[in-house]
Amino acid sequence: MKKILYVIIIIISCFISSCEIINPEEEIPSFVSIDSITFTTTPEQGTDRQQLLDAWIFVDGEKIGTFEMPCTVPILKNGNVNIEILPGIKLNGISNTRATYQMVKPWKKSINLIKDSVLVLKPSSEYSEAAIIENPVESFEDAGISISATSFSDTSILRTSVPEEVFEGNFSGMIVVDKQRSTADLKSNSSYDLPSGIPAFLEIHFKTDAPVSIGLTANKGATITYKPIVRLNETTSWKKMYVNLTPTVSDNHNVDNFNYFIRLKLPKDRTEARCFIDNIKLIRGK
Repeated sequence: MKKILYVIIIIISCFISSCEIINPEEEIPSFVSIDSITFTTTPEQGTDRQQLLDAWIFVDGEKIGTFEMPCTVPILKNGNVNIEILPGIKLNGISNTRATYQMVKPWKKSINLIKDSVLVLKPSSEYSEAAIIENPVESFEDAGISISATSFSDTSILRTSVPEEVFEGNFSGMIVVDKQRSTADLKSNSSYDLPSGIPAFLEIHFKTDAPVSIGLTANKGATITYKPIVRLNETTSWKKMYVNLTPTVSDNHNVDNFNYFIRLKLPKDRTEARCFIDNIKLIRGK
C-alpha cells in the first residue's frame, strides 16, 4: 500500500512539474503607443507633408517590429531603454514593398517602460543631413514651371488656382488631355547627375482620373531612352508617391545624366482626362 501511495505521489509531482514547464509564468509586457510621426522642413526644402505610414521600432538595438500607425506595441522590457523609430513608406506605392525611408532621420530617445502600462510617444523626423534635395523643388507657386512638354507631347502643364484642384498653397499643376490633345509627355527642364548605388527618390503629390506614368529618361549624348518606373492609379483624393529611382539609376550607370518624366495619355473610352500634381522633389543621398 505504501509503495502504491509513493508511486501516486511521484506521478502527481511529475504532472505538476510538467505543467509548470508547459505553462511558465508569462512575462508582463510594457506598451508604447504611436499615433503618427510629425515632419518638419526648412523653406528651401519645400512641403513638410509626408505620408510616413509605418514605424520601424528598435529597443536597445533589438528590432521589435514594423507597425502601421496608429499602433500600440507590446515590448517585453521594462525600465530605462533606448528606443529608435525609423519612419516607413510604401516604395512606389506598393503595399508589399514597405521600407524605411532613407532620406529622413530616425527618432531616438531614452524612455522608461513600466510593465502593463502604455507610454504615449510623439516621434518626429526631418530630412537627413545626407539627403540632397535637388533644385528646383516644384511647388507651382512661381509663374515659371520647371517641367516642359517634349516633342512627343501635344499639350503642356498649367497652373491651377481653383481651390478644389489645389493641394496646398495657392497653386498646383494641372495636366489635361482630350480628343484633340491626347498625349501629355512632360520632362524636367533640369538634368540630374545621379550616382549609381546611391539612394534616389522622386517625391510627388498627385490626384488623377486616369493612369499616369512616371520615370526617368536616361541621356547618353543625343540618345534619350525612356525608363518608366511607376504608374499612378486613379484617385479622387490627393496621395503622395515615393518613386524609387535607385534601381533604374544603377541599371543605367553608363549614361551622362537623367531627367524625370510624367506622361498622361487619354484612355480610349474617354473624351477627357485630368491629372493634378504638386510638390515634386528629386532627392538623393551623398
